[in-house]
Amino acid sequence: MMMKKTIHLLALGVLLNTAVYAQSVEDGVAAYYNGNYASAVSILEKSADKPDAAYWLAKSYFEQGNYKLANEVISKASAANANDPYLLAAKGQMQLFEKKGNEAKQSFDAAIAATGKGDEEQVKVLNAVGGAIARAYNNVDKVGDINFAVTKLTEAKNIMMGIKEKKRDPKLLADVYTNLADALLKANPGNGGPSFTFYQEALNTDPTFARAEFRKAMIFRSQKNTDLYLQTLEKAVAANPSYVAALEKLFEYYSFTAQDAAKSKSYGDKIVALLPPDPNNEYFNAAGLYFAKDYTGAINLAKSIIAKAGDKTDPKAYKLVAYSLIANKDTAAAIPFVEDYFENQSKDDLVAQDYALKATAYSTTPGKEAEVVQTYMDAAAADTTIAGKVDMLEEGAKLFAKAGKSALAGDLYAKILEVKPADKLTINDYFNAGYTGYYKSGQYEKAWKVFDAARTQFPKWNYGYYFTHNSSKIFDSTNAQNLMLSDADKYINYLQSPDDTSAAVTKRAEIFKTATAMAIFYINVQKDTPNGLKYLQLAYNNADDPTAKEQIAGYIKAMGGTPGVEGSGAAATDSTGATQPAATDSTKTSQE
Repeated sequence: MMMKKTIHLLALGVLLNTAVYAQSVEDGVAAYYNGNYASAVSILEKSADKPDAAYWLAKSYFEQGNYKLANEVISKASAANANDPYLLAAKGQMQLFEKKGNEAKQSFDAAIAATGKGDEEQVKVLNAVGGAIARAYNNVDKVGDINFAVTKLTEAKNIMMGIKEKKRDPKLLADVYTNLADALLKANPGNGGPSFTFYQEALNTDPTFARAEFRKAMIFRSQKNTDLYLQTLEKAVAANPSYVAALEKLFEYYSFTAQDAAKSKSYGDKIVALLPPDPNNEYFNAAGLYFAKDYTGAINLAKSIIAKAGDKTDPKAYKLVAYSLIANKDTAAAIPFVEDYFENQSKDDLVAQDYALKATAYSTTPGKEAEVVQTYMDAAAADTTIAGKVDMLEEGAKLFAKAGKSALAGDLYAKILEVKPADKLTINDYFNAGYTGYYKSGQYEKAWKVFDAARTQFPKWNYGYYFTHNSSKIFDSTNAQNLMLSDADKYINYLQSPDDTSAAVTKRAEIFKTATAMAIFYINVQKDTPNGLKYLQLAYNNADDPTAKEQIAGYIKAMGGTPGVEGSGAAATDSTGATQPAATDSTKTSQE
């Protein structure tokens, strides 16, 4: 009996050993497609000497944002397999991350040139190349040719559809559809329709291909459609209950947005059960501490993860430390952790809140203003929706305006004028950029450009004329740019038109002030008495103050004119030929 037990135990040992050895490259690829990149790494790094394992290991590191380790794997494997098309595709992806667009193009071309015979082999390489570009390209840096990716993935799809249906690999075709959808979305940000169709085609081909459902969810997230975002993530999990990437997004939502402790823990437990033993797994406990407002505990545990995991630290640990430090009123200390997060996280996985976190960390440190502005600009570039771009830019602009940094607020408000379609721009958009930003900060030329565009877009809006005139009379006080006089005329014409609905007393006061300044400029600067007299007459006709009216009348008479009669009189000159009257203190005051 003892002998039989021993035999059974030995047999169990053989089975266990067989199970260990059964973790092949295919298992690592399966883990990759499950969005379980930690397991993929754990399996594939054991076979990294094989080119196919090295390729999928590098892709897994890319998804984790660990570019350093990905580069090491690619470099080592390429040294022994320089012409392997898949390693060349991975190399090109790495070069795009390094912002080496030209070198990446050479690698992608070499990968395609090295493709073996057979339709499926062509599809696999074209998919590897197009997928690499689609994953690495982002709308902030714009390194690489996203349209090249669309072309090659379309070619891969067409070749695949030419293969008899029974011989098609459904997972490969689903992958091609999903990569093509990703590429189209980046080539045409904000237009998710065609991409959505291809994601659905991927699911029609392979209903278990959860990544397609996951990518649909990301479209809904960008549109700020929370209900559909969550529903689609749940569909991804239903399609493949082991799809870790979707479970992680659900965990993050219920932890940090909904703050639902029960659901957060439920998703965290499911994720940990699917992951291999790893220090990064403690992140879910650290997030729980943050959720419970134990910020010091969250900081300590997340820092422990970073110390133990080293180069393999999940970027979310850096972000958690940063959030916790800010919550603990130690914002400056969060900066290096924010920088580590941005350095290690894939740009595709950065969300609006990440950019807001970065801006918050920098905003309290003097001298970091330029970085804060750039952060909001990057956030707007990364967002695929107009509404998302505008929201992010407005958030930054309001932050600077509140801090009394109007010039920086102006730059962000002005960006909204570029981002919004012309027919969606409002009077407030122009006022925010022109006045709240530039005019208040003394950047009068920039203010003028904004309000000049505004008076074209909204010809019945008084501020368009008022602020162009008030800006140009400062930066073009000598009319060197032929703006100051023209703007004054346009303002007066507007005030005299039915479009100006201001009170009569206000209208007359503005005409008087503007016409007086014009008269002084023509008479004393340009030595143009006829025009000077014309504007003195206009000032006289709109003067409500008796003293001012009498003073203007005296000037008109001295120049040979008749007060209230336009076109009357000739210039009076002294013995030196200078036009009378010269600017007195009172006329200077009027101009001011």
